Amino acid sequence: MANPAVTGSLPQPLSEDGFSILEMIVAMTILALVLGIASQSIVLASRSIAAAKRQVEAARTVRMMLADYQARAQTAAQPGWTLKTRTIDVAKAKVTAVLIEKPGGAFPSGSFLTFVPAQGPAAP
Repeated sequence: MANPAVTGSLPQPLSEDGFSILEMIVAMTILALVLGIASQSIVLASRSIAAAKRQVEAARTVRMMLADYQARAQTAAQPGWTLKTRTIDVAKAKVTAVLIEKPGGAFPSGSFLTFVPAQGPAAP
């Protein structure tokens, strides 16, 4: 009598076992698209962070100048800088427009304009 383990037939693979080449190509294509989009998002985020850091530094400089301006109450500002203010009525509130300029052009546009809530008596 023959041993069934030796002479027995091997089980035939079913067509549902594993993935086909087409399924693998589609899966790899989707993975490549997702990784490409993710990498572009990371690059965009890093550029935004760098721009935000530059804006924070500029805002910090302006905030220091405004604090110095308020502390000295329109005495001489830093050499070369001019600071002009004007109170404006906006809706139901008053704001002060502050223009900071330096003839040499410290900022890319040559001047910095910001608005702060009006404090105390109106400035001309």
